[in-house]
Amino acid sequence: MTMTLEGGPLIDGIDKPVSRLALGTAHYDDARREHWFAVLDAFLALGGTLIDSGRIYGDSEAVIGAWMADRSVRDRVIVVTKCGHGPDALLPDEGFERGVTQELAASLDALDTGCIDLYMLHRDNPAVAVGRIMDRLNAEIDAGRVRAIGASNWTYDRVDQANAYAHEHGLAGFAVVSNNLSLAAPAAPFYEGLVSTDAGGEAWHARTGVPLLSWSSQARGFFAGRCPREGLPSIEDPFARRMVEVYGSDANFERLRRAEELAPRKGGYSAVQVALAWLLHKPFAVVPIVGAHTVEEVRSCAGAAALELTRAECAWLNGSA
Repeated sequence: MTMTLEGGPLIDGIDKPVSRLALGTAHYDDARREHWFAVLDAFLALGGTLIDSGRIYGDSEAVIGAWMADRSVRDRVIVVTKCGHGPDALLPDEGFERGVTQELAASLDALDTGCIDLYMLHRDNPAVAVGRIMDRLNAEIDAGRVRAIGASNWTYDRVDQANAYAHEHGLAGFAVVSNNLSLAAPAAPFYEGLVSTDAGGEAWHARTGVPLLSWSSQARGFFAGRCPREGLPSIEDPFARRMVEVYGSDANFERLRRAEELAPRKGGYSAVQVALAWLLHKPFAVVPIVGAHTVEEVRSCAGAAALELTRAECAWLNGSA
C-alpha cells in the first residue's frame, strides 16, 4: 500500500498542488505546539498540502504560522482560513466590510504570512446581499492578500447567486464550497448554522466542477465508535447525547456495521478508513477535512486514500444496494 496524499483536484486561483485530504486544525493549542508540529510534519511528508484553519479556532492560526516559519515551508502548503462566524452563527450584517478587514489582518498576523491561499466565509446570512459580499472579498484578491475565496455552510442557491453576480461583474467567484458530507447521514445540523451536502448538492458539484471541502468527513468519530448505542436517557455527556441525536439512526449503525464488515476483506483496513475512502470515491471533486490528532491518525487517513472501492461496494456501504 502506497501512502500518499498527492493528486487532489484543481482549485481556481491556486497554483499549488492540492492534496486529496485537508488537515483540520480546529483543536490546536499553543501549549502543545511541538505535538502539533509533528502532526503537521507527518501530513506534509505524506504529500499533504491543504491545511484548514479559522479565526475562531483558538491557537490554530498561530501554531500553523509558527510551524511554517520554523520549517520554512510556506511555499509548499495551501493555507485555508475563515472569517465571519458572527453572533448567532450568522455572517454579520452590520459592519460586515469592517469585520473582514479586521479578521483578515488578524489572520495574516497570526499566520505570519502576507497572503491567504483560500479565504472562506465561515457562515452565511441571507440578509447580506451577495453583491456586497463578493465585492468586499474580491477587493482582497485585487490587493494580493487573498488568492481564492470560498463559502462554508452556504446553501447552493446562495452560492449560485454569488457566483452569478461575480460572473456578471468580472469578479472571482467562490472556488470552493465547504459543507458537511460523510458516509453517516446527519439527522440535523450538529450545531446551529451548519449545512450538509444532500443529493442536490452532490449533483451541483458534479455539474459545476467546484470542489467540495467536506468538514466532519468522518462524522465526528462515528466510525471510530464515538456514538453510543444506548438510549438518550442514560447518557449524561452533552457531546455523546448530541452524537446520538444527530447520527444515532438505525441506518447509520447499519452503515457502520457494513464498514466494519468490509474493512478486513479489503486487506486490514479499519471502518474509519473505509468511510473516508467512500467519500474519496464520489463522482465529483471532494477534499475531505480530517481532524487527525496524532501522527498515527495522519498515517491512517493517508492509508484510506490508497483504499480502492468498487462502485457496488460504495452503494452497498450507503445502503442503496
